[in-house]
Amino acid sequence: MVEPKISNRLHGRHFGQSPQAYERFRPGYPREALDICVHAAPGPRVADIGAGTGKLSVALRDRGLDVTAVDPDTSALEHNPCRSLVGTAENLPLPAGSVDMVTFAQSWHWVDAQVAVTECARVLTPGGVVAILVNQLDVSHKWVMRIARIIHAGDVYRPEWRPNLGGPFGEVEAHVSTFTQKLTFDDLVGLASTRSYWLRSGQHQRDRIVNNLRDYLFNENPMGETVQLPYVCLTYVARLNT
Repeated sequence: MVEPKISNRLHGRHFGQSPQAYERFRPGYPREALDICVHAAPGPRVADIGAGTGKLSVALRDRGLDVTAVDPDTSALEHNPCRSLVGTAENLPLPAGSVDMVTFAQSWHWVDAQVAVTECARVLTPGGVVAILVNQLDVSHKWVMRIARIIHAGDVYRPEWRPNLGGPFGEVEAHVSTFTQKLTFDDLVGLASTRSYWLRSGQHQRDRIVNNLRDYLFNENPMGETVQLPYVCLTYVARLNT
């Protein structure tokens, strides 16, 4: 496993090319992670940054929070049923002191952390909270590691890693949850199609991913009709210093 990294932040914009696939094939967030967010928030107003199609936005809204979805991609926001604003973590379209919690779900690694931290501190109320959620394949299982490599699932956060939120925020609390996602082979191909590597690739590279998945799951490690794909959800919470 390696430290999370990103070679080109513009790659994050590729996800808007397939918002339907992202909404259908990417997993949501486990109950434990959602509970952590709800209990940490000092008030109901939430800004979900990099919200996309609303995987986290909707879950928090359904738990009674007042969610504003923020994303630079209008095509993704069209699939997000929450109130939405076009914007980025580095230039939030929100007034100072206007929200109680800022969330980043699968989006923190795309941002300029130093600038985003300053913006989060600006828009939060005193004692407000930043929550960063990361779903990643549980590569402690060898067969999952193989799938992750085939679909180019990206870097994996080390257990000891913490987001650097700097001076404005207190100590970062880390929580670990586990869950599984039931998928058919076609669903696995759909999941692969939401990855930035796939979206940047030509047809030849995409065909190779599909063929390698098929060979592994039906020949080397027969999966049956479905597979329960294990995930780890990392939830990081930090409170604004007062």
